[in-house]
Amino acid sequence: MRFAIRLLTILIFLAGFGILVYFSIENNRLASEVDRLEAELGKMVIKDVNRVHIVEIAAPDVPPEVASHIEGVWQFRCYLPPKYNYMQMSGGGRVTLDSLYQSGGFSSSWGSPPSTSVQSLLTMSFQKKDKRLIAFYSFSGSRGTTSWNNFNPDRLATMVVQKLVNSKKGPRSFDQETILPLLKIYDPTTAKNQEIEGKSITTYEGGQFVLCPKSLETCLQQLREGKTPQDFNPNWVATAVVDE
Repeated sequence: MRFAIRLLTILIFLAGFGILVYFSIENNRLASEVDRLEAELGKMVIKDVNRVHIVEIAAPDVPPEVASHIEGVWQFRCYLPPKYNYMQMSGGGRVTLDSLYQSGGFSSSWGSPPSTSVQSLLTMSFQKKDKRLIAFYSFSGSRGTTSWNNFNPDRLATMVVQKLVNSKKGPRSFDQETILPLLKIYDPTTAKNQEIEGKSITTYEGGQFVLCPKSLETCLQQLREGKTPQDFNPNWVATAVVDE
């Protein structure tokens, strides 16, 4: 009888040890999967559900059949708070280094603010067409294109890229009432001094993609034209984290 009890105890111990080993291996597998997904999609911890959170995806996953037709691609994972009412603007022409001025064509779109929070993937890419670039964007169910005229597509590899967030420095969060210039690209060899609204400003061939709260739409329009809105606060516009 004692032998049977000891044998049962040993079997229970071995079974428990086996379960412990199994769960340990499974936890390690799940941790590795989480690490892989975070590497692909960007790690983003939402500490304040009422702020906009953005993280850059370091290595965008683009199918080979698509990659062969584009010249550059950037992706950002975005958390949008409930009822976040915003518009998006993409345009090319001439831009400045430290403002939202942008001459040339642009497109903008907006939709009804979602009642719940949304995590969405923002993708921006370029395609050569004749002697200009066509900029594509896809974000939160909407898509658009803008022709960046007078922008030499053969120099895209040497362009300067300004991003609001950088994968190496991690995610950033922003107040809902902040204009977010997510991406700006310009050719540093095309500097030209221009007189805009009574000020001498250096501009470059390039373009930008901006998210803007609907409440600041008029402000964005004036800034895009080189004007200073009445009672303008520089903190209304987020600044880029890095130049590349």
